[in-house]
Amino acid sequence: MKVKITFTSNSPVELPIHYNHILQGFIYRTMDSIYSNFFHNAGFPYGKRLYKLLTFSRIFGKNKVLKKTKKVAFFPPIYFYFSCYLRQATASYVRNLIKGERFNLGKNTVYLEGVEVLTEKVTTNSATVKTISPVTIHSTPKTGRVIFHNPFENTFYRLLSENLLKKAKVAGLDAANSVKVLPHPRSSFKRAVVLYKTHPVQAWKGLFIITAPAKVIELALLAGVGDRNSQGFGMVILETS
Repeated sequence: MKVKITFTSNSPVELPIHYNHILQGFIYRTMDSIYSNFFHNAGFPYGKRLYKLLTFSRIFGKNKVLKKTKKVAFFPPIYFYFSCYLRQATASYVRNLIKGERFNLGKNTVYLEGVEVLTEKVTTNSATVKTISPVTIHSTPKTGRVIFHNPFENTFYRLLSENLLKKAKVAGLDAANSVKVLPHPRSSFKRAVVLYKTHPVQAWKGLFIITAPAKVIELALLAGVGDRNSQGFGMVILETS
């Protein structure tokens, strides 16, 4: 289930420019502990990997970068999207949001203005999606050095496709190896370097075409494309234009 959460505040909401870990912590604190502990400490296993099958977007709203303090000021109302393949976890998060109304986001006090449930029904085996948080994918060769791939190399799409196929298997979906993530002809990719805590992550904004069974495409819309989804990367929505 995917939701859009809108907050207001009595003053500008100031956050570090790289705020993914703050928003991630806010989401986990708002969930029931049974779910937050599961996503924080474990996940769904596949081989040697654990997949969280959740993601969240960037924060949207009028804003201004404060260069002197290396922060960004958001002028309310502000909103972001959250989604998770485990419907019960999203329901837990929404229930606690509605129950609380007033929250701390970083050092800011914010007030819930609304929660909107988004329905993204897929009926075909191909869909165009756009990023609302940038997509990242990496490999780690025997040297142990992390290599971030970019949308101008074939490896990028091969790894994205393999990643989504593994998520489908984790979710118990029959994909029959027929999963492809490819660039959309209209996409003009834009690089984003995001610090997650102290770790720089190279990621990309743009349009993608996902070819897969409809349920697998819906999984991508809920769980994200690429890796580090639970850190706020790879959230996509259907492109309707």
